[in-house]
Amino acid sequence: MTRCSCLRMFRAALVVTVLLPGALLPAQIRPTVAVWNPAAEEVLVGSQSGLQGFAWPALTLQRQLECTLDHILDLHPADDGRRLAVAGGTSGESGMLQLLDLRTAEILLTCTPHTDRITQVCWLPSGEQILTASEDGTATVLHAPKGTVQQRIALHSRPLLALTYCPGPQVATAGMDGIIRLWQPQDGMPIRTLDNHTAPITDLLAAQPAAAGQSLLYSSSRDRTVRLWQPARGRMVRFVRLSSTPQVLQLTSGGDVLLVGCSDGSLQLLHPESLQVLRSAQTGTGGINALLQHPVSGDLLICGDDGLQRLSHRQLIP
Repeated sequence: MTRCSCLRMFRAALVVTVLLPGALLPAQIRPTVAVWNPAAEEVLVGSQSGLQGFAWPALTLQRQLECTLDHILDLHPADDGRRLAVAGGTSGESGMLQLLDLRTAEILLTCTPHTDRITQVCWLPSGEQILTASEDGTATVLHAPKGTVQQRIALHSRPLLALTYCPGPQVATAGMDGIIRLWQPQDGMPIRTLDNHTAPITDLLAAQPAAAGQSLLYSSSRDRTVRLWQPARGRMVRFVRLSSTPQVLQLTSGGDVLLVGCSDGSLQLLHPESLQVLRSAQTGTGGINALLQHPVSGDLLICGDDGLQRLSHRQLIP
């Protein structure tokens, strides 16, 4: 199939929804994940159709970036603002990672550290190592400049769906087995296990309290609960059960609201300490895959099965 044929198929398949106050406007895309570029005037969106850049806040297509992954499942920019980790692959065949230069869109590195798709990726603070979690049931610590595997961690019995770095330092991984494993990134040695969930875990989010204290960990699961943990103590603090499966977790920039995107397209706003539901809203995007808050305006970008929505900051205030 020629490049032009692929591009025509891509354009025919794309559907995007942008929600502005009082208006529902069609645009173009089916997103799985999104991140801001360094200046936050463009949002980079990954999907089965590749990697595209959309102008913010209009969400008009600006460019298609070169990327050879069959299916992009996660994006994570490095702290230097120059490199972007793009993760995904081919189901049942390979898990691929590419590093892109955000200024030139040049592919800096391509590696295949897994035998199944990479579901989540995360940079370690040094910027020299990358964490990956895969549907092959393993996690890795990669040497970023060369893409070589420094550690392979096999603590789970089933595919991994979630990964996060917790200051400490420790890494949390989770997935289809419903268990959270905490381990050391320097040697892959296990620290402890958190096993209160009764179904597959869909997302993990590490957070540092406003007051001095130990880091916190949020988890969401197909048991329809969101749970709050103190990972250093291995203690679950509290949980809330929702009416729909929570799929993605994100704290607002001020850390005062926990945003939860659910499989029925609802957005739940929770108090980050009590987990009390402050507000609930239907987005119309289908199941929510990613949430992204603009660092200046505070507006929220929602990536759902049926497209993208932009919610104004005023609509997020409980």
